[in-house]
Amino acid sequence: MAKIIPFPLVTESDKLRELLVAQENEIKIVLQELEDLNDLVVDLTIEYEELLNKLCKINGINLEERYNNDN
Repeated sequence: MAKIIPFPLVTESDKLRELLVAQENEIKIVLQELEDLNDLVVDLTIEYEELLNKLCKINGINLEERYNNDN
């Protein structure tokens, strides 16, 4: 009788597809983290500008006038 060679159940192509899916999921996670960080930077910038405007108001500084004079 002839020797039977078993057919591979998992091919290299299947392994690569699994790796691609895992990589895609990792990219999605990192992109979400990046979006969250961007939102945080926007919020912090808004808070910074509000604080700066309050400080200028307390000290009688007009930022727009000062900025226009510098240009």
